[in-house]
Amino acid sequence: MDRYTSVSPAEVGIMSGLIGAGIGYTLAPRKYNLEQLLTLRQDVFEKSFQQKLFEKADNTQKTARNAIIDARKSLVEASKTNTAEAMLVEFVRSDKLDAAYKSIKRFLPKARVQSAIVLGVIGAFIGALSKIIFFKEKP
Repeated sequence: MDRYTSVSPAEVGIMSGLIGAGIGYTLAPRKYNLEQLLTLRQDVFEKSFQQKLFEKADNTQKTARNAIIDARKSLVEASKTNTAEAMLVEFVRSDKLDAAYKSIKRFLPKARVQSAIVLGVIGAFIGALSKIIFFKEKP
């Protein structure tokens, strides 16, 4: 008589998700760099770079935040005329924005957590789906 333990798709999905989250956390950068910060989707930027974080900041940090927000607005406007890539390169090389980024770097959320969540969800989905499709239960 053969003895084997059956593993459900949910269990495979959970394990794949945990492995994906670990890989996402390990491979992701610690914090967003200036280019990533300037090109984040608006809703992600607002959630991770909230105004309330800067209530206790000094004036230079508040000014730096405003400079980055202005640069983001300029990139949105430049995307309408297909000049956003050139403007982004200019902003990344800009000493003013580099100094602004360095002064507010400690306020930035960790990019690792976001990457871990995304890869964990993707891993769970792919693991469960592959278990369902490729490993049929024996009667």
